[in-house]
Amino acid sequence: MPQLKPVADRLPPLPLPDLGGRRIVITGASSGLGRAAAHALAATGAQLVLGVRSIERGERVAAEIITARPSAQVEVEQIELGSLASISAFAGRVGARPLDILINNAGLSAADPSQVTEDGFDLQVGVNYLGAYALTAGLLPSLTAAAGRVVMLGSMMARRGHIDEGLGRPTGSTVRSYSNSKLATVVFATELAGRLAAVGSQVTATAAHPGWAQTAIFATAGPPAFVDRIGEFTGTIQSAADGAQPILLAATAPEPASYYGPTKRFGAAGPAAAVPLPPAALVDGIGTLLWSVSEERTGLSIDVRGSKA
Repeated sequence: MPQLKPVADRLPPLPLPDLGGRRIVITGASSGLGRAAAHALAATGAQLVLGVRSIERGERVAAEIITARPSAQVEVEQIELGSLASISAFAGRVGARPLDILINNAGLSAADPSQVTEDGFDLQVGVNYLGAYALTAGLLPSLTAAAGRVVMLGSMMARRGHIDEGLGRPTGSTVRSYSNSKLATVVFATELAGRLAAVGSQVTATAAHPGWAQTAIFATAGPPAFVDRIGEFTGTIQSAADGAQPILLAATAPEPASYYGPTKRFGAAGPAAAVPLPPAALVDGIGTLLWSVSEERTGLSIDVRGSKA
């Protein structure tokens, strides 16, 4: 697949608060949105944990950050979001200390609709959503200890998603699976936020989408690779740094909204702000259904009071 020209940053850097002493986990931090978010958050003084599939690539990003900011505190930890065993091991290592922010950024698109994870889930739903659900379950006690924040990564494609009892099984369509996975992340963030608030937890949860951003997720020939082509043609596609701004806002806003995204070009680009949830995320009972299906698929329950299993 031919390489596209890198998109230049168009937005001024997002002002971020001093996060000195705060501990932040970012999954998928070896490239794209995660790498951009890591660079931005390193400038706040936060202690970063880069959750990556490839230790080598993660260490390259850590080296970039430390070269730019020699005082930066960066750890690299291996995690495979398509493996519940790997997620559990990561949570065991990283969750030994309080955690202030969990950014569930890692995701992929697939060209083959028959691909599944190690645990037999549809690859896109398994990595993009069920893996993030399982990681949140494993790290919630650490987040509770720090009155932390969970950030889920949505997508413009969430508008096309659908959630039912079959979520996590191969759909026969990469577009459908990707859309379903991204709707699930948004619905989960909303449902988690509500359940946390109901028990008086100080942990908060929200979601963000990057609009049309040029990232490694478009390296495959499968969806949403066509978005990259359209974005290049129309000039609406953003750089990874610009696309990361809604994520950064979601992670640091004092009182988080339910959803953040770009505010220009019909949500494809522009400055980050709170944006409406996709209509499919507002269907009555959808959060309860997703919660039940997620527990059933992963075998993991989330205690919103933050008790360790």
